[in-house]
Amino acid sequence: MKKHFLLALTCSAVLSVNTYAAELNVNGKTVNTGIEISNDQTIMPLRALLEALNYNVGWDSSTKTVVANSDITLENEGSLANAKPIFGLGKENPSENFTGKVYLNSLANNGGVSIANVTFDKGCINKWHIHDHVQILMGAMGEGYAQIEGEDAQLITVGDVVVIPAGTKHWHGATKSSQFTHTAISGPLAEGMEEFGTEWLEPVDQDYYNSLEK
Repeated sequence: MKKHFLLALTCSAVLSVNTYAAELNVNGKTVNTGIEISNDQTIMPLRALLEALNYNVGWDSSTKTVVANSDITLENEGSLANAKPIFGLGKENPSENFTGKVYLNSLANNGGVSIANVTFDKGCINKWHIHDHVQILMGAMGEGYAQIEGEDAQLITVGDVVVIPAGTKHWHGATKSSQFTHTAISGPLAEGMEEFGTEWLEPVDQDYYNSLEK
């Protein structure tokens, strides 16, 4: 199964930039994040990270977008324990903040940035919550949802990318009919949100969630 996604690039004038070189180890590959803090915004180049995650990255001059392609083979006989998402299933991670079984496989954690594979059982979602960092969700197996407060829930399939800004109330998880895996890139800490962590809030309205597949 081959999927691709588009990452839009925006160019703007930079008044002051501080660069922080932080290395991540992703599946044995060393990635220099080259994190920049510019005008109170955190910027992290994605090319090296995507290539470490086995994506082929190119440039489409006609649309002025970066195109990342990945060939992903899924093997799953219907049981979550038999699921084989890219980068592995990991260990079951019981939590009162999820409505069902969820598995976590931590891939890297360094320089204030972490990467993890998270696999949700069918119908499993988490509660509304807020992070002190940007979170990038990359669909890796099955189908799921992500919703930012005030917006409609967004369907995520293999190769789709959703960016959750720091300090933004949101939730995510599987659809009712499909297991779902996303690779989550989290961090670094947003300026002004020191020691905030993750704030877990109320459950997602079940009637609204049930209506998403009708």
